[in-house]
Amino acid sequence: MGKKFPFAGLLILIIISVSFGCTRKNDGGETIKDSTVVFQYGDNIVTKAEVYIYINTIKERYESQYGQDVWALSLPEDDSGEISMVDLTRQEVVNEIIKVKTLCAHAADYDIALNEKEISDIENDAKNFYDGLTDNDKASMDMTQDRIKQVMTESALAKKVEDKILEDSPVEISDEQARETTFYDMYFDCYTIDDNGVIVPFDAEARRTQYEQALAACTTLATAPMNENSEADVESIEKLSEYYKLDNAGEKTLTPEEILETYGEDIYNLLYSMKNGDYSTVIESEYGYHVFMMIALTDADATAMRKEQMTNETIDKRLSDTIEKWKNEIDADFTYPDSVNMDVYDTISIDKE
Repeated sequence: MGKKFPFAGLLILIIISVSFGCTRKNDGGETIKDSTVVFQYGDNIVTKAEVYIYINTIKERYESQYGQDVWALSLPEDDSGEISMVDLTRQEVVNEIIKVKTLCAHAADYDIALNEKEISDIENDAKNFYDGLTDNDKASMDMTQDRIKQVMTESALAKKVEDKILEDSPVEISDEQARETTFYDMYFDCYTIDDNGVIVPFDAEARRTQYEQALAACTTLATAPMNENSEADVESIEKLSEYYKLDNAGEKTLTPEEILETYGEDIYNLLYSMKNGDYSTVIESEYGYHVFMMIALTDADATAMRKEQMTNETIDKRLSDTIEKWKNEIDADFTYPDSVNMDVYDTISIDKE
């Protein structure tokens, strides 16, 4: 989950009890729960104030994008059912704080510090954030302007460390790696699916009819006029598909790997032997007959989008591998929710004003 503010926790000496959450000793030496500490990660003590800043920022962004009803949503969670948006966000907030703390722990390794302008901007942002809080928020979260500044400072440092890691090992995805191919598949299927979801192949006569219709359609396309660029007209193949009532025909944009997996090696080789605007002959597959039209061997827009997605995924993977290694060095035993004082965390509301 993205972060909006930078982060720095106050290093308070607190004794941790894994089974009872964050604790400290009172004057009589008795162990009591600390009502302001949400969790400890290594030497980092994370209080309600710090968690509140993260939650407040995410809450504002999510409600702006998806509306205030976003917190009523539930999302699939692997094979274990669903997780509410509230619970998912609470977990991601902890993960983000851990990530920031971990990156900040290595700022000195990269000689990273904030310059005067960055410090000045953070001071202004911290003041604005603090001024926007209610008196109740300030009191209940034990919030101060200095604490907000520390949180934002740590986040800014973490972002610089992250950028430095990527700068030292840049991510480069080529257009070939990200290729997306767009083509039209005029598909004459030769099967039905019964009420139980079982595929029932056509008999020989029905299959022959489909072949003859595919052949007729192919002949029609072969005599269709070309447009000004001497490329086949997509509209023509779409109209033919409508004429033959081909429910499964349509334009597809797939990666080479997806084409190979979906259609097999023979059709894969055929498609990549075509030029933009070419039609194929009638091609038989396991489930029917196809007439293909190549629209774009490399779809520029789709390829650019996939390139960005692959770049982001590679960056995330590279960062997560590094951060995971560092996390184990800082606090290998930290887990959510076992390492979090949920009684304290529950006092910070996400889905209510």
